[in-house]
Amino acid sequence: MDLRRPSPPPPPSPMTALLLLALLLQMAPWPAGARQADPGGAAPSRNLFGAFSRPASYGPPQLQYCSCSCGVANEARIVGGQETDEHEFPWMVRLSYFNRFYCGGTLINDRYVLTAAHCVKGFMWFMIKVTFGEHDRCVTGAKPESRFVLRAIVGDFSFMNFDNDIALLRLNDRVPISEHVRPVCLPKGTEDAYVGANATASGWGTLREDGKPSCTLQAVQVPVMSNEDCRATKYNEKMISDNMLCAGYPEGMKDSCQGDSGGPLATQREDNRFEQIGVVSWGNGCARPGYPGVYTRITRYLDWILANSKEGCFCSDS
Repeated sequence: MDLRRPSPPPPPSPMTALLLLALLLQMAPWPAGARQADPGGAAPSRNLFGAFSRPASYGPPQLQYCSCSCGVANEARIVGGQETDEHEFPWMVRLSYFNRFYCGGTLINDRYVLTAAHCVKGFMWFMIKVTFGEHDRCVTGAKPESRFVLRAIVGDFSFMNFDNDIALLRLNDRVPISEHVRPVCLPKGTEDAYVGANATASGWGTLREDGKPSCTLQAVQVPVMSNEDCRATKYNEKMISDNMLCAGYPEGMKDSCQGDSGGPLATQREDNRFEQIGVVSWGNGCARPGYPGVYTRITRYLDWILANSKEGCFCSDS
């Protein structure tokens, strides 16, 4: 079972980490309401270091909407493992840890980013830098929009089986929505399995197994499989839970790869908007025959996502 992210750099000393956290909190104090309740429904508590507690169960959240539209790509086209147009997918974000790229993510509203749990669990979340509106990450001198993470929300994730590989990142400040920085749409319901749909995975990951991460944003289109078909591949059927989604070709050839972890798998709807249906999670190598890419299934977590990101302002989905 291979992670779809490179190895992170070694962490700093504990004293350095504490100083960095204190500096970040001075720069951007937590706003009112930036708290989460415990799983038993107890009163919310403010806990700087307990970032990876299980989120609570909520009723239907009251969402805020801004005067913008989600899921609108810039000159989107069908791709097959090639460089995207500049700013083609304006919801794409890059995560770096101590200024080293290691994962992707997706902007879902002006304050929250969706990514994979394995991209944040075990990391000092306050040292994760989130960059927006970027195409070529290797360009020097460019100053794209960026934020730091104030809080990471992760559920019942385990590196043993990669189930529940999903996380939300609360940003230290709102992100201005523009033509080049715009949230993706989320599914409107939980029933669609998307079997047979052509989906697009995007990221700055490696172009081949054990290769180097790409400087420019890449994208690949892969068909979504049923979980029954995925369990009949070379994977052990117990490895594929109902919280996962598989996409790829039987013969391999096209796939996400190392460095794409946390990034989106999205489909283009009839209204031409893109909605995210998966989060890049894991696979056996990259594009190997009989081993499709495995993604976290968004529809299994839709209520959880909305409840834990309701402090942000969503773009209209109509």
